[in-house]
Amino acid sequence: MIALTPTVSNDLAADIQHSMTDLQQRAVEFTDYVANPIQDWITTFQAASTNLSSLYTQFQQFPFAASQQIAANFLQYAVQYVQPYQAFGTGAVGYLLGTAATPGSADFIPEILIGLTDLAAGNFAAGIPALTSTIWGGLALDVFKPLEGIPTILNPITQNLANATDYLTTTGIANIAGYFADHFMGTVFTPLGVGVQNVYNSLVAGDPLGAVINAIDIPALVTNSVFNGTLNAKTGLYSTGLIADGSAGFLKYLITVTPQGLANKMVAPNAQNIMSGGSLEYALGYLGNVLATGFPTPQIAFDNLLNVIRTYAGIPSAAAAAAANGSEFAALAPAASNAMAGLSAGVLKAFDPAAVTNIAASLGPSLAAEVAGSLGANLAGSLATTLSVDLSKVALHILSAL
Repeated sequence: MIALTPTVSNDLAADIQHSMTDLQQRAVEFTDYVANPIQDWITTFQAASTNLSSLYTQFQQFPFAASQQIAANFLQYAVQYVQPYQAFGTGAVGYLLGTAATPGSADFIPEILIGLTDLAAGNFAAGIPALTSTIWGGLALDVFKPLEGIPTILNPITQNLANATDYLTTTGIANIAGYFADHFMGTVFTPLGVGVQNVYNSLVAGDPLGAVINAIDIPALVTNSVFNGTLNAKTGLYSTGLIADGSAGFLKYLITVTPQGLANKMVAPNAQNIMSGGSLEYALGYLGNVLATGFPTPQIAFDNLLNVIRTYAGIPSAAAAAAANGSEFAALAPAASNAMAGLSAGVLKAFDPAAVTNIAASLGPSLAAEVAGSLGANLAGSLATTLSVDLSKVALHILSAL
C-alpha cells in the first residue's frame, strides 16, 4: 500500500471538493439554458387532456344550445299554428250548431230561419240581407276569423332570423374569425422566439449539445402554446390556445360561447328560453297538452246537434235524451208509430222478430187478413182457393229442401 503524507492527502481532498463544486455549477448552468423536450411533451399532453375535459364539462351545461333554442322556438310556433284551428273548431260548433236567436247576434240556423220567414212573408228587404250576412259575414267573423292569426307566425320567425344574422355577423365573426387575427399568431411565434433564444444562449455559453437539445424542444414548446395556450396561475385555466378552456380559446368560442350567445339572441315570444333553464321536454309536453285539450270534443258537437234538433225539429226532449244515451233508441218508436198511423197493424206485425222463427205461421194469417180486407170477399175467396193449393205446394218444397 502507498502511504500518503498529510499534505498530499489534504491537497487531494481539496481537488475533489473543487471538482464537485464545478460539476454542480455546470449542472445548474446546464439546466438554466437547456430544456427537457420529453418533459415538455408530457406537459403538453397533460394540459390538452385537462382542457378537453374542462370544455366538455362546460359544453354539457347547455349542450347544442342554439339547436335546442331553435327546436324550442318551432315547438312554440306549432302551438301558435294549432290554436287558431282550435278557435275555428270551437266557433264552427258554436255558430253552426247554436240556437241563439237574438237579432244581430243570432247563430247560423236561427238566422237562416229568420231570413226564410222574412222571404216567405214578402219582406225581401230584410230577408235577403239576413241570409247573406249569415252565410257570408257570420261565417267569416264567427268561424274563419281566428285563422287570420296563422300568417303572423312569420313575424317572430323572420325577427329571429334577423337577430341570428346580426349576432353571427358581428359577435360571431369577432369570436371565431377574430381569434386567428388576434391570438393565433401569438401562440405560434411567442414560443418559437423562446426556443430560438434558448438555442442561442447555449451556443454563446459554448455548449453545442445544449443548443441541439434546445432546438429539439422547439416543437414541443410551439405545440403546447398553439393547442393549450398560456396557463393562468390564479384561475388554473388556459387561454388563447385552440383548445384552451379559459378566455379566448378557439374551441370554446366554437362550441360554447358563440352558440350560447346566439341562443340568447333568438328566443321566440312565449318559447322556452334554454339558456334561462327552459327545456325541450316542457315545450313538447305543452304542445301535446294543447293538442289534447284545445279542440271541441265530439260530445260537445253531438250535444249541440241534439239541442238544435230538439229546438227546431219538434222532437220531444225525452226522446232526444234517450237518443243521446245511445242505448235506448227504441224510445223513439212511439213517436215514429204515431207519425205513421196509416200503416196497417198487420204489416207492422210481419216485422216482429219472433215471426222469423216460424215464417209460415206468421205470414199466413197476416197476409190472408190483409188480402181479405183490401181486395174484397169475392176476390178473397177466389184467391183463397188458389193460394191454399199453391202455398201448400210451396211449403212442401221448402220442407223437402230443408
